Amino acid sequence: MTLLVNILALFAFSVKGLAGFGPGLFIVPLLSLFIPLKEVIPYTALLLFFANLPMLWLVRKGLALRRDLPAALYYALGIVLGTRLLLALPEAQLKFALGLVLLIFAAWTLLRLPSPSAPPPLDRAEQLRLAAVTLSGGLLVGALGAGALPVFIYLPLRYPPKEMRALFTSVFAVGTLAWTLANWQAGLLTGELARLALQTLPGMLAGLWFGAWLYGRLPHRGRVRAVALLLLPAALKLMGVF
Repeated sequence: MTLLVNILALFAFSVKGLAGFGPGLFIVPLLSLFIPLKEVIPYTALLLFFANLPMLWLVRKGLALRRDLPAALYYALGIVLGTRLLLALPEAQLKFALGLVLLIFAAWTLLRLPSPSAPPPLDRAEQLRLAAVTLSGGLLVGALGAGALPVFIYLPLRYPPKEMRALFTSVFAVGTLAWTLANWQAGLLTGELARLALQTLPGMLAGLWFGAWLYGRLPHRGRVRAVALLLLPAALKLMGVF
């Protein structure tokens, strides 16, 4: 199992280093084909928390505290609420919902991918929009383990790649800390899963380094569309199409 999760982490975190998001979109659906979703999610949350710490350093030049911190706190609140849904809903329904969310994201990304040249002004309306998309995105992640669809759709519409990557990272750093604590409080995060996350660190760090190396060498549009194409098989499998 340790070798399997390190290989998966190498691939998934290469995507994160490249695009600023993505590992949960691959780790959760693929691992849930082999082990229960309610074990995959707390393992993934802890691993993502570890990964977001070095990512904050990589995106430091694009961070804006007044914009990023409130968005991150709303995302964390959504995750805590979503964890309650994870405890209540049957696994089959959770897997189908996760597959559907991933399919919608992949299809939208392939059909339309704007690339703004400048971020929007941080006025009251923009703060409210960020609060709405991060709260709803956190709710989906807390319940399904991946697929912050409102965040993945809204940020590319409004922010250039540098600012978008920084926002993704700051939101996910605070969110995954809250997510891990919520899973622990709910009894979902066990010592065995925490050890497995620690054993996955070599694959995670290698993936982050490789993705950061690729970041300046591939165009933004190609990077995100490649992620979408890779998601399609996992989404259809979770929905029971094959």
